[in-house]
Amino acid sequence: MAAKRRRAMVLGALVVGGLLIVGVLARPADTAQRTGNAQPSPSQAVAMRLDKPEKFLSGWPESKNRKWRNAAQQSVGALKTLLDGDATSAVATAYTTADDKYTIVVSGVSGKVPNPTAALDRIFATLPRLSEVKPTRPGPMGGEARCGKGEDQGVWVNTCAWADDYSIGMVAFIGFPQTGDPDDMFVRARSQIEHPVA
Repeated sequence: MAAKRRRAMVLGALVVGGLLIVGVLARPADTAQRTGNAQPSPSQAVAMRLDKPEKFLSGWPESKNRKWRNAAQQSVGALKTLLDGDATSAVATAYTTADDKYTIVVSGVSGKVPNPTAALDRIFATLPRLSEVKPTRPGPMGGEARCGKGEDQGVWVNTCAWADDYSIGMVAFIGFPQTGDPDDMFVRARSQIEHPVA
């Protein structure tokens, strides 16, 4: 129970401190600089749709914690500002293990992304307390992806984000041991959320 209380108390710090929630974002074309080490988007981009799985990863249920789900909703609102036009789909929720030990917060939008690299620049610029931000595998859907990590009151947060021509999203892994591989979990998570439009 002490660990659950500590994780709940840390949520406010995560939101304010820039470990989890994307703040107010400017359009990437206006303010962001391109980075040299990011992977290019696929030349033959396919329109994408984001859907909320009933169960996540290895059967994790959706979290009943309203704070986590509200955090995901706030992120989605900010991510929409990076689109050129309206979102065509969105996902904003959280999943947790049965013992409530680990949490994953998921947020993403689909629509026209004018500059995926600039979108990622803006996302991580608004998450100043994340460190060691570096490119990672985007998974089978392509585009670009980066991950970074942060810590607050003993709770680790690994945040990964992706952007392609038709979607932008974030996956935050909260309370996971740092001996794991968030990059691999990120690819699995994104594969469950994002699907080509038939």
